[in-house]
Amino acid sequence: MNVNFSRYDTLTTLLAGTTAALTIVISQSAIAKTPQEVASIAGPLTVQINSSLGDGSGVIIAKTGKTYTVLTVNHVVEKADVKYTVRTSKGKNYQATSVTRLQTAEKDPDLAVVKFESPEEYPVATIADSDQAVIGTQIFVYGYPATGGLFGAEREPELSPGLVTSRPRNRPQGYTLRYQAVTWSGMSGGPVFDSEGRVIGLHGQGEFGFAQTSSGEVAPIKTGFNAAVPINTFIAKLVAAGINKSELKVDNTPATSGPVSTANPQDAQAYYFRGLSLLDQGDAWEAIADFNRALAFKPKYTPELYFNIGNARTFIASLETTRGPRPNSAISAISAIEAYTRALEANPGFADAYYNRALAYLDNKDQPQAIADFQKAAELYKQGGRTSAYQDALNRIKQLQ
Repeated sequence: MNVNFSRYDTLTTLLAGTTAALTIVISQSAIAKTPQEVASIAGPLTVQINSSLGDGSGVIIAKTGKTYTVLTVNHVVEKADVKYTVRTSKGKNYQATSVTRLQTAEKDPDLAVVKFESPEEYPVATIADSDQAVIGTQIFVYGYPATGGLFGAEREPELSPGLVTSRPRNRPQGYTLRYQAVTWSGMSGGPVFDSEGRVIGLHGQGEFGFAQTSSGEVAPIKTGFNAAVPINTFIAKLVAAGINKSELKVDNTPATSGPVSTANPQDAQAYYFRGLSLLDQGDAWEAIADFNRALAFKPKYTPELYFNIGNARTFIASLETTRGPRPNSAISAISAIEAYTRALEANPGFADAYYNRALAYLDNKDQPQAIADFQKAAELYKQGGRTSAYQDALNRIKQLQ
């Protein structure tokens, strides 16, 4: 199986533009804001952006008189002939008075600015230096997911915690802030906060990989890695956005709590995170070693550990296809199918594990098992309101029947 864990580039290609080794930073003793405190900050700042084409999110970054400026990602508002509505945390809907698209070419940063007018009072987000969001930094993604059968104005906000896994130097459309977090359709354009409740990026990619089976078919692998456009990228585009920096609230002081230290892992969380970062950077064998060490602590997130071992094994299969087996590897690893099976034994509702196991069965030419897993994944995606993933699974079943 030939796999590519990124929407745009192969992992091996990404290594040339990714931090070569983990950044080791010892956490500071100060206490960061709790997730509840970050959510209370995020709620009034974050808006829905709705249209006939779909749902997205955004964040209020400036105010002049009664005019509010919302920052979002371009793919939420990319069509010039469509009317967009901004729905605020107070449940008020406003027609967008202007849309400035900062992405004028395919590789430009996926950013846009939307303005609306309101007599209501809404707070303005505080912006921080996104360069401080190094590997291991705690982040929070906030937005309005289209889940549970809720779409458009019916959507409810959600906070999703995560950790930065890599900071590649260059990525298409500016997505150089990568993290492991649970996100859904509808959260695109939503703010990514640091531990102080300051905006450091705009979420825009719930990433997946591309897996090529032995028969030559290609399908997306679900990885759990996500990406945002860092806020510093937007700051560099202020002139094009028609915004003066004096209109923004900026606080570049360091966060009170530093990144998770991976210098000397002592618990499951540290080993798990280091494994995620290694996997994101393409070091699949080393990632499996850390996942195995984390499993020894018998943590509550065992399904996620086995799921990522399965992803790592899939990547290794790709490398072995092109480069041959790794010589004298001392690291033990179960097969991708067995890893996904153990993830499902621990969490029978793990839809992505069913989907990825189906691809592994397909690579083993076990079509009946692959169809059964795609069907179960489709059922769970439908229950969870993951419309695009549901349709994707249905398409896979149709192709195989």
